[in-house]
Amino acid sequence: MRRSYIKNYGVYHQYAKSSTDLLSLMTYKSKTARNFPLVNIYSESKISISDPTLIKREDRAVLNTISKLSINALADLGKKTNLKFLSKARLYSACDSEEHNLNTLKEVVHKGADDFWKNLSYFNKLDNPLEMLRLLPTNPLYHISKILSNHEEGIPLRSASLSGMSALKMAKEDIIHNDVKQGVLIINSANMLSSDILTVFGKFGEIRENTSMNSGIIPSWGSVILHLDHDPHEALAEIISIIIHYAPKVKYTHEDWKNIFIEQKKKHGTPDIIISYDNGILEQKEAEYNSIEKIFPDAKVMNYKLITGYTGRLNNILDILCCLNDPEIPNGCRLLLNGTGINYGLGCVFLTKK
Repeated sequence: MRRSYIKNYGVYHQYAKSSTDLLSLMTYKSKTARNFPLVNIYSESKISISDPTLIKREDRAVLNTISKLSINALADLGKKTNLKFLSKARLYSACDSEEHNLNTLKEVVHKGADDFWKNLSYFNKLDNPLEMLRLLPTNPLYHISKILSNHEEGIPLRSASLSGMSALKMAKEDIIHNDVKQGVLIINSANMLSSDILTVFGKFGEIRENTSMNSGIIPSWGSVILHLDHDPHEALAEIISIIIHYAPKVKYTHEDWKNIFIEQKKKHGTPDIIISYDNGILEQKEAEYNSIEKIFPDAKVMNYKLITGYTGRLNNILDILCCLNDPEIPNGCRLLLNGTGINYGLGCVFLTKK
């Protein structure tokens, strides 16, 4: 039976704008973590396309933030491999949707606050039809497939913060059971600094705004393009197993984690290192770590989110790339990486670093 391997990747992240930057971030991670900037107000960066030649003029008007992140990650991948050889790769996207642009509403407000409801009738006249195309969840898939001249099947996945892991699981099965000669590309992009996300997490008090807080996420944004196939030659890692338990809950308990760890242990034993999900929410961290201590008492536990921030849908695959670039994790190391997705479930990836 075929096996599934990670062969290459491109990355564009708030703190690592390229593969070289990510390696540097992991090499000096202890210093980075100690000096991680916590701010009182998180703000979204303006994202520009790193290589404008990748985008045709007619497509620039329908670009959104998530697509720009994805294209920049693809540009990074293009520095390491010829993208023409990926025109037949199967595509999966696990990306955030774009927020609605509020510029149109601002125009209505500026017509006069006292006549807001009267002026609201102008909204439909001012709104740009291209906005609909920008808001489609398939927007990143459209742009990446067009750049690659890729007309293979493209599958957009939406399973909250488990989206990257879900895409990885489907990609693994595709490689093992189907004839995908150029392998699979996963487009995984997220922006936890969007106004919607900041508003929701802020209302729950789950954003860490200063160093005195011991619970809360440190939101960030980023994108990864991950290439997998069945050829072990020059592979970066082998994906051994991916288990996802469907559990539509907001919070996951010690029992939830214990059950999935027991299943993984029966199949593959104890990993050398566990990369915890721990996104900064203290209550959830305690449930996960208590279960790790119970089922895997001898495993070393690591976490990268004080270095990279929490990226939502991207966090699982970003954690994998951190492992691949971390000089403290030797080749041959058996790794277990955890994840959850609100109202979807929890899961873990078992892999071997090559």
